[in-house]
Amino acid sequence: MTLLMISGGLITLWVVILLVRAALYRPLSAEVYPVQRSVDSTSPDVSYEEAACHLAELVSCRTVIPKSENGGGKEDEGGYEQYKKFRSLLKKFYPLIHSNLDLELVNEHSLLYRWVGQGSEKPLVLLAHYDVVPAFKEQWKHPPFDGVIVEGVIWGRGTLDTKGTLCGICEAVEGMLIKGFKPARDIYFAFGHDEETMGAGAPGIVEILKNRDVYPELVLDEGGAIIQGVFPGVDRPIAVIGLAEKGIVDIEVVLEGSGGHSSTPGRINPLSEMSKIILRLDKNPFRSYLPGEVKEMFAVIGRHMPFTFRIIFANMWCFQPLLTTILPLLGRELNALCRSTCVFTMVEGSKASNVIPDRVRAVANLRLAAIDPLDEALKHITEQAFAASQKARKAREPLKLKVSLLHGHNASASSSTASAAYQTLKQTISESFRDTIVSPYIMLGATDSRHYCAICDNVFRFSPIRMNKEELHSIHGVDERITVEKLGGIVDFYRTLIGKF
Repeated sequence: MTLLMISGGLITLWVVILLVRAALYRPLSAEVYPVQRSVDSTSPDVSYEEAACHLAELVSCRTVIPKSENGGGKEDEGGYEQYKKFRSLLKKFYPLIHSNLDLELVNEHSLLYRWVGQGSEKPLVLLAHYDVVPAFKEQWKHPPFDGVIVEGVIWGRGTLDTKGTLCGICEAVEGMLIKGFKPARDIYFAFGHDEETMGAGAPGIVEILKNRDVYPELVLDEGGAIIQGVFPGVDRPIAVIGLAEKGIVDIEVVLEGSGGHSSTPGRINPLSEMSKIILRLDKNPFRSYLPGEVKEMFAVIGRHMPFTFRIIFANMWCFQPLLTTILPLLGRELNALCRSTCVFTMVEGSKASNVIPDRVRAVANLRLAAIDPLDEALKHITEQAFAASQKARKAREPLKLKVSLLHGHNASASSSTASAAYQTLKQTISESFRDTIVSPYIMLGATDSRHYCAICDNVFRFSPIRMNKEELHSIHGVDERITVEKLGGIVDFYRTLIGKF
């Protein structure tokens, strides 16, 4: 009886502790930052309507990396003459930038500007890229490369990813130059030309900066945006800053065996066996876990959730094993945040419906979490593929299996929320977008910023744009667009950030 009483008392105490911690787990005192800008963001030297016209013309440049060696020019490829047109428009729209800042071309098309400040130690580096993915006008409400402005909305490929960002940076800097502003330290603007194809532009720029002993205080690239309605019970907009990004790997799986005419199939079909491999990998995903960045994210956002959720997030010491299991089941994004992912995106068999392929090739695209380095990921895929094809490889007419790494890279290093650089970025967001919760997270896609981890400890990924789900899905999709008002918000954000340097 005494043992039962003690056990009951301990359970009661445990429940009380959970509830008290949840009750105290409220939003921190509002961080009201005094506006301390070196340049008045309300000054009339930047017209947002004119900025929209500039962006529309920049969008009309079909800066799609050409597939052909000589620079292409096909309608669905773009061509390097479009890159030259884009750069000529930058000179036309922003004459003070091009007369006051140093500029050099890197790998023929990437742009590196240097705005010389009063000192060169610990500069600021702002990134964007001006290449875009292909788009086909038949699918769009307004042609993707016409630069159409309708009722305060700029339509076109690149408005969000990331010509809009590039335009906003340039508009901010041109306006500050008009007012005679000079930064306290050097500022670099690195505009890549081949981010979408993971090309050599950004690595080339980083190599130049490294050779010149340029080690930035802060590097800011595209990434998380300002979102709303994503987390249960949280009505306020949330600005998510990527502290790190997942790695990307393409792995090829090939099965070879006897094919032949479909009228006389054998007992082993390479295409059927490849299906078994794909299904096995679907059913045996990578291990789930709670990355430090995700814990930090919930440490911020969890305070704004309803009480039931706060019981969990206020007591991570108790519920972490449960969260590790449950979170991946609650949605695609949460699953991707909590583990490496693997999805087969390409399968090739025969080219005729009446021919059994003697060679089947499939390609899996993996997004790697920090706990799964490249070699371990390849080992996981290889083991599962060999296990799924064991019988086929030992059959009378055996299949041959080959698993190969095509290309890829590990997850990036992670930047700290405790750094002064993060606090400056957080303050800038809070000043620019009032009533916004600022939270860290992990970037699921790849950006040029990963290369800058070699020269900077404070590499962050944030796009200063309020986006709804439809706008988020338009990136690399159909009907990509941005409003004039949101473009103005980009200009104001960069003006404020630059003013702090």
